[in-house]
Amino acid sequence: MNHFSRFFHSKPFKLATIILGIVFILLAVIVSIDPRPFLQFGYLGVFVYNLFGPGTFLIPTLSRHMNVILLSLVTAAGMALNDSVSWLAGKNGDIVFPRGRRVARIEAAIKKYGPFALFFWAIIPFPYDFIAVIAGILKHPFKRFLIPTFLGRLIRFLLMGFGIVAIWGKVGL
Repeated sequence: MNHFSRFFHSKPFKLATIILGIVFILLAVIVSIDPRPFLQFGYLGVFVYNLFGPGTFLIPTLSRHMNVILLSLVTAAGMALNDSVSWLAGKNGDIVFPRGRRVARIEAAIKKYGPFALFFWAIIPFPYDFIAVIAGILKHPFKRFLIPTFLGRLIRFLLMGFGIVAIWGKVGL
């Protein structure tokens, strides 16, 4: 095992990713309570946040303060790129899931329906990193992974954003 690979399997790296994940979840909770400090970074801040964190938490709060279409676009783009890391890990064989019934069903659906299955899973609230790893293990072409992932996420966030606006309306800060 080379030094680079050894680093990603080390305890310090795993601990750092857990801490980073907790920080992003806390940031999402803080943003949900009071989005004003986060809004100063605008759409670029939302995009960067979604490269690392779960943007689904941001949509309900920020859609009341930002343009829903642009917010959905940058959120979907950031999360699709985030999911690409899982696809890459699966493609390189660094992560292997046990071949249980659930994994076998997901593999069969990806093989049979390809991008349509990925699109469907990107729309529904589901641990998509799991899907991305399996798509990578199956060596599913990157473009055929990224495009349906982005489009599915985009539709999901548009529906969430417009739903929140329809229920709560736009507010001024």
